[in-house]
Amino acid sequence: MWEQEIALGITTLSLREFMLACAAVFGVLTFVGTKKSLIDCELEPKSWPLLFGVSGAILSALFVICVIAYQCQHTPVVRPEEHWRNLRVIYHLCLLSLLLMITATDLRNYYILEWTCWLGIVIGIGGAVASGEFQLVHVWIDWNQEQPQLRGPYFPPWLASHQHLHGFVWSLCGIVAGVSLAALTKFISSFILRMPTLGTGDIYLMAMIGAFLGWQPTIIAFAIAPLFALIVGGCVRAVSNRPALPYGPFLALGATATLFTWKWIWMLEVPLAENADRDSIFAVRRFFGDWVSMTVTIGLSVTLFVLLLGMLRFYKSLDLKR
Repeated sequence: MWEQEIALGITTLSLREFMLACAAVFGVLTFVGTKKSLIDCELEPKSWPLLFGVSGAILSALFVICVIAYQCQHTPVVRPEEHWRNLRVIYHLCLLSLLLMITATDLRNYYILEWTCWLGIVIGIGGAVASGEFQLVHVWIDWNQEQPQLRGPYFPPWLASHQHLHGFVWSLCGIVAGVSLAALTKFISSFILRMPTLGTGDIYLMAMIGAFLGWQPTIIAFAIAPLFALIVGGCVRAVSNRPALPYGPFLALGATATLFTWKWIWMLEVPLAENADRDSIFAVRRFFGDWVSMTVTIGLSVTLFVLLLGMLRFYKSLDLKR
């Protein structure tokens, strides 16, 4: 496995060499970026840059192994050329490094620097356009039209003939999805609770995530972030006196988990009945090709979110009366 050749267009490395190079480069970049970010926030860096730099190196090495050796992002239809697939690893490592920098400042003083997000947005769009093959999933693909052994899923013909335009479109759609989700959440929570649950920095963060991932993975990353908030936030509250944790790190965790498990998320199928046939099996990839189901689900989710916030406001009002 370690001697597997990794083609990068201009050179070829072994998997071991590629992993070590990525760990070293992105470990240093994360260290430098974290230190600059903390200084820009007028904070004493202390040991945080070293901690996050080492974390960046370890995370980079694990990501290379997961993507190259275990093909954690490999799905049908999306099959970039070998050197673009390997360069996509570097592309996504840029995102992971920026997420670590943002996590550091958000944990220290509940603040996300705009320049880190804008830098990520530029790299995200630029890489998508320049390569034409960095997408995890096409901007539109309808698996509901698949006929096993007869024809594959439907996607617009122009995607194959205009790859660089497709790169711009899927990255832009990811930005729109990320901003829309975060802004809608902020607006609803501000209206009902009279206080926002997300800040402006979180909106910039979701825009950056969307630029790298596209709209479908961005929605998934945003959806699983609350799970990390419940698990990690609950553990932190149990062992420390910290009153609240910023939400940015959980959005970053959602994006990271999506990158590491994309193949299994996208190909997930859940039988809804015993001895289920194709029509009674929920498949994530088919869900994202059905506008009606997505619209209904989003509507129900927003309604449930509003009800939960309303209940939270009601219980808080009871506590105030006491």
